[in-house]
Amino acid sequence: MASTPTSQATTPVRAAIASFVGGMLEYYDFFVYGTAAALVLNKLFFAGLSPALGTVAAFATFAIGYVVRPLGGIVFGHVADHLGRKRSLIATLLVMGVSTVLIGVLPTYSSIGAAAPMLLLLLRLIQGFGLGGELGVASVFAVEHAPPGRRGFFGAFAYSGPFAGLVLSTGVFGLLSLMPADAFASWGWRVPFLFSVVVVAVALIVRLGVPEPTVLRTAGDEVTKPRVPVVEALRGHSKDVLAVALISAAPNTIFYIVTVFSLSYATTAHGVPQTTMLTIVTLAAVFLFTATPLWGGLSDRIGRKKPIILGTIAEGALLFVFFLGLETSNTLVIFATTVLVLGLGHAVVNGVVPAFFCELFPTHIRASAVSLGQQLGGVMGGIAPLVAATLIGANWGGWLPLAAYGVVLCALGVSATFVALHRWDRSIVSSHPAAAVQS
Repeated sequence: MASTPTSQATTPVRAAIASFVGGMLEYYDFFVYGTAAALVLNKLFFAGLSPALGTVAAFATFAIGYVVRPLGGIVFGHVADHLGRKRSLIATLLVMGVSTVLIGVLPTYSSIGAAAPMLLLLLRLIQGFGLGGELGVASVFAVEHAPPGRRGFFGAFAYSGPFAGLVLSTGVFGLLSLMPADAFASWGWRVPFLFSVVVVAVALIVRLGVPEPTVLRTAGDEVTKPRVPVVEALRGHSKDVLAVALISAAPNTIFYIVTVFSLSYATTAHGVPQTTMLTIVTLAAVFLFTATPLWGGLSDRIGRKKPIILGTIAEGALLFVFFLGLETSNTLVIFATTVLVLGLGHAVVNGVVPAFFCELFPTHIRASAVSLGQQLGGVMGGIAPLVAATLIGANWGGWLPLAAYGVVLCALGVSATFVALHRWDRSIVSSHPAAAVQS
């Protein structure tokens, strides 16, 4: 049956919702692990180590999930470019859901000894593999469905979803952390992982109801699909893939320093209760996921480069403000500085880059190229809590080396944005990008 004008008009909205909800629920799974790593996994799965080494080991398993994400980006990006965006997004949901539920039923070190951290590591690798294809393909899906002149706004919902997933995961853990400590350590920490069954089912229902983008079918008529899209992306668009990776590295790193590492650091170094930090991160993330589409919409009017550059600079500078806020141990000050670094830095960059990245590549390799670049940058973010724990533990000047590390990555991201092609006012239907428009 042919689509009616009404259904065609609502498809961009449905695609944005599908990208948002799917991203929210998949990243809920991923953030659940990050929060658990900061709060409890070091005690349950690395009991043979000192508390400091146990925390480093728990964050190492958090980081390893990011190391495998580029492989997931390649595999699921390939599926998206060859078989369709929708099939790829459904596959990533299933992989993430199964691995997360299995973590929720995994025996701890006290039950099966050294096998416990090994199994945890394996499931974390599977999680990372599944998530590797989510963000890139979801952003491509939303941008390709967007109406002319609105790619920034609609594409931003793909990046807004993960922040809503953070709200959901930290909110759940915040409630559970009110339990008696023994009950939480015994079984309470498992509840967020098992809840994944529900959230994945909801995401599947939403995604099954949205068709493939029209641009995908149009491009398919114009050009023969390469056998391995990622190879063509690296052969003909290696500079753009590198630009995506560098632009993604700084916001990913600073985000995980603020939302994951700080959960344990604020408690151990400054005496801020864990429940307080969870509440602060949750409330700040609410502001983050609501502001992200607004910045994306603004980029439809003023272009992509300037907001990305200014947002990246702001994020690096405000990271120092965030750590100064932690030193006060004052709840309101910490909340204000968290909102600043996430809302005036992170939200700006992440609201604009979905459309910006998609506009760099032709349709037949777009999902593979965007996914690979994003996940290479994501590796830097994934190792951030591990780097942070190592630098702080080495006592090389408190948090200053960590903040400097974030600033260096911001400088690389700004440089990559300057040299990347800017095509925000050109069509993305053509398989071969037109000449770039610089700004």
